[in-house]
Amino acid sequence: MMSRPYEKKTERRSREERRLSVRGEHRPEPDVQMLTQLLIRFALQDAGEARAASSGRRTSLASASTSS
Repeated sequence: MMSRPYEKKTERRSREERRLSVRGEHRPEPDVQMLTQLLIRFALQDAGEARAASSGRRTSLASASTSS
């Protein structure tokens, strides 16, 4: 892959005209153990809800086919 030659972009603002600043914010490390447990709980909860919805559809389909 060949790189493009340098081309100055004259329509851009100069560095002095920009009003942008970036500051780092130091935060404590996340509790990985707690986040892992929460992720597992959410996954199990979603799986249980999906299973309940799936079995609910099956029973309603089975009752509809037997009543016909």
